[in-house]
Amino acid sequence: MQRFVPASLMALGCLMSVATPSTAADVTLYGRVDLDAEVQKGPKGSAAQETDNASRWGMRGKEDLGNGMAAVFGLEQGFNADDGTAVNPQFRNAYVGLTGAFGAFALGRLDSATAVGSPIYSQITHITDFVIHDAGATAIGTKVLNARNRVSNAFGYQSPDFGGFSLRARMYFAGPETPPANPAAPVRFESDWRAYDVGLNYDNGPFSAGLGYSKDDKRGGLVANDFNDKVQLAVGYNFTVVNTYAVIGRDRYAGTMTTRSQVRYWLAGFTVPFGTAHQITANYMERDVQTDRAGRLKKLQIGYGYNLSKRTMPYVFFDREDPNSNVRGNRVTTYGAGIKHLF
Repeated sequence: MQRFVPASLMALGCLMSVATPSTAADVTLYGRVDLDAEVQKGPKGSAAQETDNASRWGMRGKEDLGNGMAAVFGLEQGFNADDGTAVNPQFRNAYVGLTGAFGAFALGRLDSATAVGSPIYSQITHITDFVIHDAGATAIGTKVLNARNRVSNAFGYQSPDFGGFSLRARMYFAGPETPPANPAAPVRFESDWRAYDVGLNYDNGPFSAGLGYSKDDKRGGLVANDFNDKVQLAVGYNFTVVNTYAVIGRDRYAGTMTTRSQVRYWLAGFTVPFGTAHQITANYMERDVQTDRAGRLKKLQIGYGYNLSKRTMPYVFFDREDPNSNVRGNRVTTYGAGIKHLF
């Protein structure tokens, strides 16, 4: 049975925050609650619902070790604010690492919120804009772009900045949380399945770009429709009055006679800010359906957010998705309004 444990961690965080610098690291407690009320219309009719959009809370800390080096750690727990239940797995990240002139190194359960970021997903979050959030009906980061973010048993590295260039790299060994694709040949050791991600990034004023590569492998080889590798290019230019960006990529799978070996995808979008309080974001994307050689996923989304403060934003959004253009009558349209609060 899962247990929701914020009270004990909150107490620990409070104790650490009041401790003297000589006995403990500096600890920050933070979080986000994001809920919307929406109407979803699909092939089975329409329904009104309240939806949580990746609410979470966590703590991160840093201890100065001297000579420009620091120890860093973090623990972030997701929860469903609409019904109060914990997500599975409970912790979105859990890591410890070091930072210094060499960059940053971390190990544990890693994602884009850790000291080393995510080689593929962090390119998306840095260069493009999500329509309000990357969750619920408007989720695209992993669902459409397959930008691997959250992984366990991982080792991650982020380099310093070299004239606008930087590098992220990550390797992980999948344990029980990632079962083998072929149940008849169970993975016996974590080293049976391994993967790595690499991201090269460049920033020069309003221009940003990122080139990413991911690779999966396992002992005995991949089985039918397993993910093999990916190449991704993202570029963006902020004209101040409008931020524009695009992503193009290719995922490769162990395809069969009826499924794809090459899956191509692309996204184009923009954000228009109005002062510091208002912003409109629009994205359109397409992705080959891996299990249908004739099908393509097509998705259009538009969102408007109003910043009541640096932490509180009411928003409205519209999202229309055709998950497979080769299947008639399966389009899903969602529109809603919600509030996001950061603490």
